[in-house]
Amino acid sequence: MDQILLFFISSLALTLMPGPDILFVINQSIEDKKSGLLVAFGLCSGLVVHTLLLALGLSAIIEQNDNVIMFFKYFGSFYLFYLASQEFKKDIVTSERQKENFYLRGVYMNLINPKVLIFFLAYFPNFLFSDTISISYQFIILGAIFILQALIVFSFVSLASNRLISILKVDAKNKKIVYLKSFIFVLIGLSILF
Repeated sequence: MDQILLFFISSLALTLMPGPDILFVINQSIEDKKSGLLVAFGLCSGLVVHTLLLALGLSAIIEQNDNVIMFFKYFGSFYLFYLASQEFKKDIVTSERQKENFYLRGVYMNLINPKVLIFFLAYFPNFLFSDTISISYQFIILGAIFILQALIVFSFVSLASNRLISILKVDAKNKKIVYLKSFIFVLIGLSILF
């Protein structure tokens, strides 16, 4: 039980650290909280896939194949650069924004980031907590704990960042904000690449 509590606390600390996922949630929450929450749910759905890959032993196989990792790095970065260019080019129109699927955007963001898979592979084995429960089931339990705390943190960050924008009366349609959002997508893309 101590091992699970330690895992929860360390996972919470890691999730709260400024990284690509938190930046992504904030970026999508600037205009409206619904978009940010959908992205948060999408990111956590991607974590379900990573947990299953780990539990089934597939993540170790993927990690050993440099070509697969490189593909995800370049594809992931390209996707984020594409999002940056789309954000930069478009005149922000509410109806256009509603057509976007922010949930899938969150899923893609999580699945195309090979660092998440490598992180799970390096992090989870340190917190195995039982000699009687199979390792696969332990990974699933740890994954469920990680996903739950990540969902709580991402949702809170989404609501808080959106609330802060409204308190500060920042116009999310302002060109400077649009440029900032594009820049953040580029930063996240570069963080995946390097």
